[in-house]
Amino acid sequence: MKNNNNFKKVSGFNDKFSDEVSLTNQLDSKFFDFTTLWGYEKIDTPIIERSSIFSRKSGSSVGSNIYNFIDPSGSEVSLRADFTTSIIRSYIENELSPNEMRFSYSGEIYKYDSDMNKNYSHQNGVEFIGSKSLYSDLEIVAMAKLFVSTLLDDIKISIGHVGVLMDVIEHFQLSGRVGMFLLQNIDFIKNESSNDEILIKAQKNGIDFNNKTDESNSTNDEISKILDFTFHKDENFKQTRNDLSIVEGLKNKISKNVSKDKFFDCLDILRPLVNIGGGLEESISEANKILSKISTTNNLRNLYDLANNLNLYGIEESDVSVNFGLVREWGYYTGFVFNILSSENKIIGGGGRYDSLGLSLGENLSASGFAIDSEIVFSRLKENYEILNRKKILVYISDQKDLNEAIDTCKNERNKGNIVLLKSSLENFDEIKKWSLDNNISEVLFFENNKIKRSKV
Repeated sequence: MKNNNNFKKVSGFNDKFSDEVSLTNQLDSKFFDFTTLWGYEKIDTPIIERSSIFSRKSGSSVGSNIYNFIDPSGSEVSLRADFTTSIIRSYIENELSPNEMRFSYSGEIYKYDSDMNKNYSHQNGVEFIGSKSLYSDLEIVAMAKLFVSTLLDDIKISIGHVGVLMDVIEHFQLSGRVGMFLLQNIDFIKNESSNDEILIKAQKNGIDFNNKTDESNSTNDEISKILDFTFHKDENFKQTRNDLSIVEGLKNKISKNVSKDKFFDCLDILRPLVNIGGGLEESISEANKILSKISTTNNLRNLYDLANNLNLYGIEESDVSVNFGLVREWGYYTGFVFNILSSENKIIGGGGRYDSLGLSLGENLSASGFAIDSEIVFSRLKENYEILNRKKILVYISDQKDLNEAIDTCKNERNKGNIVLLKSSLENFDEIKKWSLDNNISEVLFFENNKIKRSKV
């Protein structure tokens, strides 16, 4: 028996056939028509990028699933794991306008997922670079909700703010490494896990604890003095991050020991905060009470203003819920975050603000955006695909003398917008009918006594 194992596709990837390709094209066309009306320009980025751009801000949960490899030149590269990072890289590298820029995109991203056995997904999304204002935040959330609502019914928005969580973490002077651990494990905290359970998990992630509340002796000024020679005396040294970013990173590495008391105090604030549920006014009021004992910035107010003004775009308050435990997969979000939810509460997509991403790539940028998981949309649209699809016709000839008229018939039917296949073979008509059934043909046209006959399948 012939062994074809060496020719099988790689696990986690699928071949795409006519129906799915057609749906993809339809969705892309509709998406770009929509975003063009909002002033967004199309952009496409390479399917392969340098690995470093994804590892800088990905967080360990994503970084370990990226397809990394060495290309023939010896460079470490990755399959595109995220459009946002690639677009920010493109914006910086091409020295695009310092003014506001809006981009829309469509394509596939690649991440290994052993549980789902699905290592790629098709996305449609936008990036809004150069603005840090309420109107740009409103635009991003509204666009996502309004576009998906043109495809599917009963779409909801769940919205949170990473800055509110960071206010709590920074109040207790926990390092960036501990903050990342808390954000990556927010669901574990939300599920009423005990402080000791979370402590054990943190220790397994390499975080060391002590019972003291004093901080590391390493200060910004001291570390800056250490780095001053390297940054400013050595002309051959070219850093891609600014001084403050590097200093903060070194502080996190030097401050190995974390105060257990402060860690527990932080958890005692985060746990009730991320378990808040209800409408906008109720959720914000309850959050205000929980946060009253700590120093905060304007992040909570910003979240309220964003959610409260979505009605300007015709989005009902009942379609918006506040979720303080919402954090998204990538580690670069700094401001508001949101998910787009189906009627079954399945996540279709989402996005938020990520002002630190540009900084991690060497430039201080304000940016926000969203992405739709088109694969999920496809699965819902397939139910109505027959409505979207065009009539499929087979023109069958058994005698070459009918070829000229058969080709004219094909032209006429295609001009009507129908899909037409021309078939000529020695098969009998019963076999043709069976073949048509198997191939979704709705009507067969054939020739009898020099006249065109039609037969429904």
